[in-house]
Amino acid sequence: MATKRELKKFIRNTCGALAAEILLARAAFPSIERKAVHEVLIDAAALQNASLTKVSVSFDKRPSDFATKAEYNKARHTYFAEAYNRLLDEFDAGVCAIVKKMNAALPEEVRSTFKEAVSE
Repeated sequence: MATKRELKKFIRNTCGALAAEILLARAAFPSIERKAVHEVLIDAAALQNASLTKVSVSFDKRPSDFATKAEYNKARHTYFAEAYNRLLDEFDAGVCAIVKKMNAALPEEVRSTFKEAVSE
């Protein structure tokens, strides 16, 4: 992502898509338990909230702490790159956990229907 704004949009859109997907699955297959749908929605909202709060990070060093401006810029770039990668790794793990819950919420007859459709 080029900017914080784009990263925040990505997080909101992904979490919104997860929530919409479980709601559509519930509408299509009423045999999915309401409790499972509710848990997935809560998890998606919590993931979005936690990820959005981690987007705004600040570099806690000052240029005067470094010998040259180049060292400061390198340290700052490294810090933000690591923070960004850590955020994306945590977000990805959260999305994978939600998708696993969504798959577990599907009843066995629905899963078998999907497997048959894929194998044909």
